[in-house]
Amino acid sequence: MLLSMDEFRAFEPKKTTYALFGWPLGHTMSPELHAQLFEASGQDADYIGVAVPPEDLPEAFELAKRKLGGINCTIPHKKAVIPLLDEIDTAARDLHSVNTVRFADGKATGFNTDILGFAESLNRDGVSLQGKKVLLLGYGGAASVMAYHCVTQGAYLTITGRNLEKAEALQKQLTDAVPGARISVFSRRHIPRDIHIVLNSTPVGMYPKENAAPLHYLPHKTEYVFDAIYNPPVTSTMKLANPRKTKTRDGLFMLVMQAAHAQTIWTGVTFEPQACETILRRTYGKMAVKRLHEKHGKKNLVLCGFMGSGKTTIGRKLARLTGLEFIDADIYLEAKEGKKISEIFAEKGEAYFRNRETAYIKELAQKDGIVLALGGGSVLRPENVAAVKETGLLILLDTPFYRIMKNLSYSANRPLLDKPDKQAETRRLYNARKALYHRVADIAVRSPRLSEVLEKVVKSV
Repeated sequence: MLLSMDEFRAFEPKKTTYALFGWPLGHTMSPELHAQLFEASGQDADYIGVAVPPEDLPEAFELAKRKLGGINCTIPHKKAVIPLLDEIDTAARDLHSVNTVRFADGKATGFNTDILGFAESLNRDGVSLQGKKVLLLGYGGAASVMAYHCVTQGAYLTITGRNLEKAEALQKQLTDAVPGARISVFSRRHIPRDIHIVLNSTPVGMYPKENAAPLHYLPHKTEYVFDAIYNPPVTSTMKLANPRKTKTRDGLFMLVMQAAHAQTIWTGVTFEPQACETILRRTYGKMAVKRLHEKHGKKNLVLCGFMGSGKTTIGRKLARLTGLEFIDADIYLEAKEGKKISEIFAEKGEAYFRNRETAYIKELAQKDGIVLALGGGSVLRPENVAAVKETGLLILLDTPFYRIMKNLSYSANRPLLDKPDKQAETRRLYNARKALYHRVADIAVRSPRLSEVLEKVVKSV
């Protein structure tokens, strides 16, 4: 729920409620992330967004102290909120930036959880900053968070950007806060060649201008690239990396973890790493669906592959993560016909089955927001492929043959395999269809674990 200032004045929470203050607020993922965290921890709480004009911040803050358990602050309130606080933690004071406020015992205490989220993201990737040469692109609020963490962890920091005066101002702020910090400022034309880690704090490359890039190349010793942008999940800066030697990470995990740390500050509840990983995957999934529609005008995810490749299992999990409805085309057909596929084959033959399959696939392709698992032979007809690709992204689960053999275990409900030598018939059909699957699919996933399917889908859109 997003409220105007007038609506917030009239707002009376029915349960413990927290809020994000910003101006303009625009689209934010914070309410959704916090809702998922509440669910994961079993908390009965709400989270709202409030569009607070700068001149109304003192009033909004006093209202929040009465109505809310705590608040998050985003641009332009991270610094402006500081004079309103009773206490402030060290990192927030040094950064001149507060993004989390806790109301407790009659006091308002400010924290910065952005730095905790950034640290968690690096730790997740096994990145150590000690003694590393780090290039920071930008000098704004996000840059100050990254820079502060780098210098407190013993990195050699180089700051660059279009405005070197602002870069130098950040340098001074950091050296005042962290005596002995090793920081230099260079123009983008003269950045050091021996950089190990590149951090992008700028919005350059953010959707919809995702082809823009703050750099045109990476120093040749770059080992790791972190981009605070998470839409797109593979940014222009990340695309500069050599995937064989350079790890990359977008900013979504940082966003998830700063939200988790905010809730810990408010409530004392801590979150297991697996819960945060689940929220991360679910958020990626929803973002992928959103981008699929925005960029390609498509609304569905469609899984194809040989029988026994895991389309139903993966499809159900993918649907849960993305919030889409799951439909198995074979089960849908059986429900419509009132008979098992094996019975249809036995009574009316394969030709009748294929005709009915085509009719139902055309029907399903017109649905809005589904994960559709196709039968193994559906793509044999070009009209089926055309129908699903008009409205959906066609994903091939390219499961290794040995796994298919294990998954099938010579199921009794596979009429095409009803031959004396089922193993030989399975291999014959697999070999006959494999090239076609690859030819018609938009993307292929070789080892179809859910994480890999999701990663491929995200990168493809």
